[in-house]
Amino acid sequence: MEYNIIVASDLEALATEVAIFLPKGWRLKGGILEHSEGFAQQLVRKPSDSLRMLKQQPVVRQTQRRTKWIE
Repeated sequence: MEYNIIVASDLEALATEVAIFLPKGWRLKGGILEHSEGFAQQLVRKPSDSLRMLKQQPVVRQTQRRTKWIE
């Protein structure tokens, strides 16, 4: 089990930071904590969740560009 704690000065910044981690398989644990320097949120992830999220992501293929040379 992996744990991560996000700390931010205000609630908007905290929500933005947490939103980055959610698509990567992280889940919220508990509520938002208020402390002297701002707010904090704890996230939890199982190692199998991160592997599952990697397998679900579509493979992005780069398109090959063709160029036509004018003589």
